[in-house]
Amino acid sequence: MNKYERRTIRLLDMLQLNKRLDVKTVADNLEISEATARRFFSQLEEEGKVIRVHGGVQLAQQLGYDYSFRVQASHRQDQKTLIGAGAAGLVNNNDRIFLDSGTTVLKLAETLSVKLQTGELKGIVVLTNSISHVETVARWCKVILVGGEIRAERLDVCGSVAEKTLMMFHLDSAFLGADAVNLPGGCMTTDERTSTMNEIVVERAEKAYVLVDSSKFNKTSFMSYATIEEIDTILTDSGISKDTLKEYQEAGAHIEVARPSNKV
Repeated sequence: MNKYERRTIRLLDMLQLNKRLDVKTVADNLEISEATARRFFSQLEEEGKVIRVHGGVQLAQQLGYDYSFRVQASHRQDQKTLIGAGAAGLVNNNDRIFLDSGTTVLKLAETLSVKLQTGELKGIVVLTNSISHVETVARWCKVILVGGEIRAERLDVCGSVAEKTLMMFHLDSAFLGADAVNLPGGCMTTDERTSTMNEIVVERAEKAYVLVDSSKFNKTSFMSYATIEEIDTILTDSGISKDTLKEYQEAGAHIEVARPSNKV
């Protein structure tokens, strides 16, 4: 990614949490001048990603709380790859698993695809609401795609049809992403439909795992879908601070850190 793309990803991440930002805040966070920030806003407005407002910028209405899957997928790739590889070690032969549509879970799907192709893993069944996962693993194992309303920006499906479908299944394990994790709110996401689906999946699975990079801790999003206690393990990367790790563990969270050796 070039400098402009990295700045764009960072700004959109900030706007997902804050909705509206002033020039100084953006300039300070991106380590650019306020004049550069204003020119940056103008470029993004032309691309339809943001709307310039007095003194700052806000997320374009068509993006709303939805995020661009392509943009998110390119963010913190190394960390997500390690987390996905670590999570793959939690899947056993003949497991029935759920994979949500998050970009960190996509890295898990990619690792599972390799394991299935090499014969290291056999007989799994994947239930998912992700259109991306169909392409990633469907050639190598049975994949059940839940029906529902398609969200093009997220490359997934949601809604009442998807929720009713999920209630039909019992799962060995579920692998979910989150837009934010904090002690009061637990695991959080950006919209009520995703939250409802995740709540159902956590209830239907013997074990629930949340895959999040370390930047998501102590952040807040729109809605909670599970408390810390309801999640068996949170998998993250080594960017999590020792203080944060201790704080969450003392609160009852089971957190595993993915290592470059592909072991969690």
